[in-house]
Order: sequence, then C-alpha cells, then structure tokens
Amino acid sequence: DRRFWWCAVSGGGAGGGAGEARRPKYCWLHEGGEAGPREEASRDGACPLAAQRCGWRRTLQALDDAFAAHGPFDGVLGFSQGAAVAAALAALVSGRASAAAGSGGEVAAEAAAAPAVRFRFVLCCGGFVGAAPELGALYERSAPIAMPSLHVVGEGDGVAPGGGGEELVRLFCPARAEVVRHGGGHFMPAGKRFVERYVEFLDAQRG
Repeated sequence: DRRFWWCAVSGGGAGGGAGEARRPKYCWLHEGGEAGPREEASRDGACPLAAQRCGWRRTLQALDDAFAAHGPFDGVLGFSQGAAVAAALAALVSGRASAAAGSGGEVAAEAAAAPAVRFRFVLCCGGFVGAAPELGALYERSAPIAMPSLHVVGEGDGVAPGGGGEELVRLFCPARAEVVRHGGGHFMPAGKRFVERYVEFLDAQRG
C-alpha cells in the first residue's frame, strides 16, 4: 500500500489570451535571446519545439533545487517538452549508476551538477528528443537508458517534432520500456483501458 511520490515536469505554460494582459510563456528550454531558461523568447507567441535549444544548465539547477527541497521522488512524469527533459534526467540517473559500476564517466560528470536528482522510473507523454545539444549528448552517452519507462505516444500528434515519442522510445532499453499508443494527438488519454496500463506499469515499480 506504499504511495508514490512524483515530480511532474510539464510543457511550457501559455501566456495571456485575447483581452488579457500579456504574460511570459514559461518553458524548460527556449530559443535564445534575452529570456531566461524558463521564459519563452519568441515575440510572436509559440516557438517551434525543434528550435528550443537553450537554457539547460539553469533548468537542471532549478530541478535539482526542487528535488532537494521536495524529494525524494520515486518517479518523474513529463509531458511534451517536459518529457524531453524527463528523459534527460533519466539519462543522468542511469549514467550515475553506470559510473558506480565502472563506466559512464562522462555522464557521471554531468550528474555531479545535480546530486539531488534521483528517482527510479519515468513516464514520458507526448515527448520527443530534445534539440538542446546538452540533451543530445546525454542521450547519446547513456543510450540505451536502462531506467524503467512508460511512453504515451499519440499517432496523430502534430506537436512533437522529429517522429515524436517513437524516437524518444528508441533511446531506452527495449526490455524495460513500455509503450502505450493511442489514435489521438498531443495529450495523455484518460480512458479506462489506458488508465489500466498506467496502473499496471506503476504496480510493477513498487519496491
């Protein structure tokens, strides 16, 4: 009957709508310019996800601070851009474990910058392979990522770039990665048969 503790990493939040005062659009990675790592730099609203390449160092520091203040967490749930970040965190944790076993030193050096980031499994919904060069290096050095993972992939997802979740799935160890596909777009389905799959995965992670 043990409960799970989650760290949820969402996609970017929307700014003000029609008739509202304009608010910054926050995100984990951005396209550059004068904005910080969590504030969208684009002046015309949405920025293509494939162009969001900047801000990883400050984002990693912010997440490490959150883990230190609110953890420990059993798992991380990421949606959209948050799923790309969640996969990178999984690569960090897996790289740290590999270093302890005598390999993966390059990833371990990156993981040293986020000592509080520790968890056992990851869920990626509407995800994609992040365009930031630091994320690409983490993915490459850690693949296949050994952490247990569940991937929710929409066959009609027109938001996630580069093949979306399918490309992200291939970064993980096939024996430890489960995939839930649905016919919709960029969302996490909540129908009974999908929830049953989520629960089945989570039950398998109880330790």
